[in-house]
Amino acid sequence: MKAHKVSFYVFIALIVATLVVFGLFFGSGYDNMQGKYNAPEHTGTLIVFMYAMAAICILATVFGALWNVISSIGGPKGVNITGVPDTAISVVSVGLLIAIMIGSLSAASTEPLVLPSGKIFDDTTLLTLTDTFIYAIYSLMAIAGVALIVNLSGIFKR
Repeated sequence: MKAHKVSFYVFIALIVATLVVFGLFFGSGYDNMQGKYNAPEHTGTLIVFMYAMAAICILATVFGALWNVISSIGGPKGVNITGVPDTAISVVSVGLLIAIMIGSLSAASTEPLVLPSGKIFDDTTLLTLTDTFIYAIYSLMAIAGVALIVNLSGIFKR
């Protein structure tokens, strides 16, 4: 099976999974009391789904970059047959991902949280991990938005 077909089927599967999770989140009801507030039933499902999508994004970035670097060994230096410098793009992508994760980790807070039930959550490892992933998700979404705007503007088209 060609890489294009695999990519297409993975894309369709992710779209379907996203639609199912958002359908559960918005359509299943609000019977989940959190203190004095009523939260959607599948808030936890949505949060886990977002973490899974972030993990898939990170793994795909690292795997794709490694695949491009490994497949370019022994070939023409710098560019592939289409003229796109894929090895350089892969190295920059992995570097950017590492920088985002380090920046997100350094910005993470370990300040205890007061839950709606009144309990205090003070597990520093989970607080740091959660903040790191939330900041990384925000950063990756912002970069994806800027990249989309740059792509649609046609600045780099030849």
